[in-house]
Amino acid sequence: MVADIDAFTSISSHSPAVFIVTGDFNSFNTDFLEVDYGMSQLVTKATHGNNIIDKYFTSRPDLFQVDVFNSLIKTKHLVVHITLSTAANNNNVLNNNKVHKSVLYDLRSHNIDSLRYALGVYDWSHELNCSDIQTIYDNFVRIVLSFIKKCIPVKIVRLGRRDPDYITPLIKNLLNQRNKLIRLGKKEASDDLARKINVMIADVVRHRLDGLADSGVKELWHAVKAKKCASDNSRISRLTSDVDVMNKHFANISYDPTYNVVNINAFRHDLTNGDSYMPLYSYEVEHMLNKIKKTAAGGDNIPHWVFSKCSFELADIVAHIFNCSLSTGTLPVQWLSAVVTPVPKITNPLSLSDFRPISVTPILSRIVEKLVVNRWLRPAINPLDIADQFGFRPNGSTTCALVYFMHHVTKMLETNSYVRCLLIDFSKAFDIVDHVTLLEKLRKLHLPDYCMNWIVSFLTGRTHTTKYRHLESSPLCINRSIIQGSGIGPTLYIILESDLKSQSQINVIFKYADDTNLLVPQHTDIQMKEEFEAIALWSFNNKMIINIAKTKEIVFRRPNPRMHIDDVIPIFGIEQVFEAKLLGVIFNSNLRFCSHLKFILKQCSQRSFILKQLRCQGLTRKQLSVVFEAIIVSRLRYALPAWSGFLTKDSVGRIDSFLRRMFIYGHCSQRYYVCDLIDSCDRQLFVSVSQPSHCLNQLLSKKSLNIALRSRGHNYALSSCVTECYKNSFINRCLFNYV
Repeated sequence: MVADIDAFTSISSHSPAVFIVTGDFNSFNTDFLEVDYGMSQLVTKATHGNNIIDKYFTSRPDLFQVDVFNSLIKTKHLVVHITLSTAANNNNVLNNNKVHKSVLYDLRSHNIDSLRYALGVYDWSHELNCSDIQTIYDNFVRIVLSFIKKCIPVKIVRLGRRDPDYITPLIKNLLNQRNKLIRLGKKEASDDLARKINVMIADVVRHRLDGLADSGVKELWHAVKAKKCASDNSRISRLTSDVDVMNKHFANISYDPTYNVVNINAFRHDLTNGDSYMPLYSYEVEHMLNKIKKTAAGGDNIPHWVFSKCSFELADIVAHIFNCSLSTGTLPVQWLSAVVTPVPKITNPLSLSDFRPISVTPILSRIVEKLVVNRWLRPAINPLDIADQFGFRPNGSTTCALVYFMHHVTKMLETNSYVRCLLIDFSKAFDIVDHVTLLEKLRKLHLPDYCMNWIVSFLTGRTHTTKYRHLESSPLCINRSIIQGSGIGPTLYIILESDLKSQSQINVIFKYADDTNLLVPQHTDIQMKEEFEAIALWSFNNKMIINIAKTKEIVFRRPNPRMHIDDVIPIFGIEQVFEAKLLGVIFNSNLRFCSHLKFILKQCSQRSFILKQLRCQGLTRKQLSVVFEAIIVSRLRYALPAWSGFLTKDSVGRIDSFLRRMFIYGHCSQRYYVCDLIDSCDRQLFVSVSQPSHCLNQLLSKKSLNIALRSRGHNYALSSCVTECYKNSFINRCLFNYV
């Protein structure tokens, strides 16, 4: 067996071939095939009693689909049926070679100059003298779209299913031009264009791979394959075949039949004697427009490049639109309509509930939404109210949330034999936000009257349409939710949840967006049951729904085998587990991260096969290093400060052994060591935490000024640590290491 494994290692390190290992493994431990050699086990259902002993390992999980059936012969084993997936079925690709037409704007400089001139000389006096926001915006959209049509030539580019996914409409158009040059015998011109196309393709591939750090191995394989698959997933295709059905599903979630617009309008203020509005100046708006990056257009169909390239010419009229909307507290109807894109929550969605509706509002609406957040909402929020929230706020992150979590768990274990952690799951948290409840909390922030009226208008009379694969549904009304994907929605959600606090000063509650978690130590004045009842009451009063089936409890204990283990009675209806995944990190009840280490090494090993495929496609070692950083090093670095202090020497050795193999195989141009990654992540985060405005700065305490025995690398007091667990947490580890 050892010789076979050595041969497999030698061959797989240099070969792009597809490897398959399958059979009845009985009780044989096969973890090493996934963790050390990057293979994927595709059988997920029990094949013998309650156990999976008939397994199918492969280096290319995207090529195969596995189903388990009852056998027709007399046996205790079930049948494992393996077929080629749609991604690998060439006949499928050929049979579904439909042509998709894309609109390509000719954005060469002379065309942009023509558009800028037309917009610059146009007389906007009629709109600038008008005070009705709807009339102004209707005219603005009509005029801008007409000038785009007049000044910017448009080409219709046909993309087929057999075109690789890195072929954008622009690249396809350039390829067509190159073919014409070849037919005309202009070899030099065609070669110059070919070099330009190659640079553009490399740039597209690089940007696509940059966002794949958290993707599964199947998604990564799809990203590097030479051709598109005819259907990314046949099940997804069936679920999304009718966009009107999808739109109705999303609308039903965000629609409350008891909604009464009279209750909403009660929050509007009379502006005659209200706060005076300070108008925006054109130069401020021009700066905002100039910074717009590539983003999807909303329902008004004005593309992003119009605002960024014509920011100076449009500054006056856009500033007037913003001022008119904010000062009157009203919005044009186009800003109240969103285009919803369904995004799968899981790799293989089984129903429409496995999709998340992400709304795209018009670009100008998003700018005003962020303006409202930065100028009025955030300054009005008491920092103490969101001290336990690490999502949707400046310098907040999942890493910060996990560092905060581990700090308090280990601190509680200093004086307690166990700490109970409740991981609370709210069903459709963003989509069922009640507007009356939200506005009641906004009223307490004492916002300017015009700002409050603007938010009321933003939440009232909304509609959305669902768009998927160039099909668009009919619009439907919604009357709740904070509009996922909007600029103001995230801040509205943390305001809604800002008054969700623990009942005891001893207990700790912390949140990342809608992920809400509660820590209750052994010795406390209010027990877990009472805390959960209070959270359930808050949920009921705020019209939120706790998903009991997905809410879990894990009991943390110090990793001391001689410690007496007390039984902890679980809350009725909530499962008590020994292992739980929180914000992408797997936690064990004994605070050892063996399961998490196994999980990330398995992912990284599987991704090493992808690097071999890229090498066979012609990527140099330098280019492979960039991809290696994007899909492997970034995975190892994720939330590293939160859990790296609890790694054993054996665990460090396993990671270093993996990184050594990657260097030997030629997947990176430099040798990585896990200790260097840990030190780099720790120093980078500690520098940020040292800033008073950082969300973790609350965990630091200044040292006494009248005691100065020796100079230190920081001005913070060292904690008194009884256990190694507490000393190994990020804050204390940095305080002692950087002394």
